[in-house]
Amino acid sequence: MKGEQSIVMKKALLLGEYKIPRFLPVLRERGYTEFVVYSAVEFDAAAEFDAEGVTVKPMNLDWTADDVLAVLEAERPDVAVANPYAHGQEQLPLVYGRAAARWPGRFVAHSEAFAEIACDKVRLHEVAAERGWPVPEGAVCRTREQVAAAAARLGFPLVIKEAQSQAGSGRFYAATRDQLDAVLAGRPSFPVIVQQFKEGTETGVELISAGGELTRWPVVTMGPLDAGLDPSLRARTTPYLLPESAAARLEEFLADIQENFAPCGPWQIDFAVVDGDIVVLEINARLGGLSDLGLIGSGVDPHAAFTASAIGERLPSPRIRSVALELPSTEIPGVEVPAHPEGAPVLRVTARRPINRCFINTDRMQLVTTFANLDQGRRWVKELDAADLLRCPAEEAFARLEQGFAYFHAEEGA
Repeated sequence: MKGEQSIVMKKALLLGEYKIPRFLPVLRERGYTEFVVYSAVEFDAAAEFDAEGVTVKPMNLDWTADDVLAVLEAERPDVAVANPYAHGQEQLPLVYGRAAARWPGRFVAHSEAFAEIACDKVRLHEVAAERGWPVPEGAVCRTREQVAAAAARLGFPLVIKEAQSQAGSGRFYAATRDQLDAVLAGRPSFPVIVQQFKEGTETGVELISAGGELTRWPVVTMGPLDAGLDPSLRARTTPYLLPESAAARLEEFLADIQENFAPCGPWQIDFAVVDGDIVVLEINARLGGLSDLGLIGSGVDPHAAFTASAIGERLPSPRIRSVALELPSTEIPGVEVPAHPEGAPVLRVTARRPINRCFINTDRMQLVTTFANLDQGRRWVKELDAADLLRCPAEEAFARLEQGFAYFHAEEGA
């Protein structure tokens, strides 16, 4: 009818269920009304978030690029967003990159070149050797005999990583020849990369690339590298003050990737600070375990920022506001988390919610909050410990808090 305006319905296709409630409000505010979420787990959408207009369909973890193209052709979305998470989806960025290169519509996914170095640890090591990236000294091995020879040359302790694996698997620590023999007896999938185990401070940073721009959240520290290779059991804090030489090397590394490997979307770097420099441990082609800490510390949600960038908006420039602490905790029915001494909100990330996907079928919980006062932070940690809610030594939490406040003390003295 003349004078009436037609309503344009916009549809978004989200490949992956991780943190979907943080995507939907951004899209709804921009006029999207139909959402299709392909998920690796079954869940009741209405119980998890405002499910109006949302259809959840099963994801096949063995998808090929042709399979993804078939999904895109069937759904015909205005925008498709690759949103992989660790459990079972670590290799899908490679598939998404290949499909995106062939899809004429808007499909926000990393390039195949970037996905390759993020999804294949052997390929990352090979490219690092070619480009002079700071990675641990190591060797690509395709047989048990090559592993033994590499161990003899590199010396112990060692880390052995399968080329392609899922989160929480495919990485092994060996401090002796007997431990190495035990690793090999477990029949790891070859090829593997055998690397020197570096003693240093493990750190990480989450980034988003979009439209030729790169933004990042402040660096997180997880404390000393440990033989358990499980940062989810350690206290983490942001911001962390990198040594000047390490900060400069990180800038060079990021610039090379941004300019030559065409990342498109969120990514994460896990690296160690060793003797004032950085050593890159791995790259992930997704947001992950640091995103909650980034949100609480900066007030800028990485998932919301990614969603907005996926539909063409400019990236934000997150700045840390105060010391943010994340503690590995335990969800115990009937046991309350102690009140925050300063009244700040405490984000509880539980394993019970399938869309968190941080942990599966456990009582694990992450507690994330901020502190303006070091002593009050220590007091809260002690209360958590006394309630048997803390899954790491209290001393480690104290040390992370001190590192966070050291950042602001350095800024004040600058």
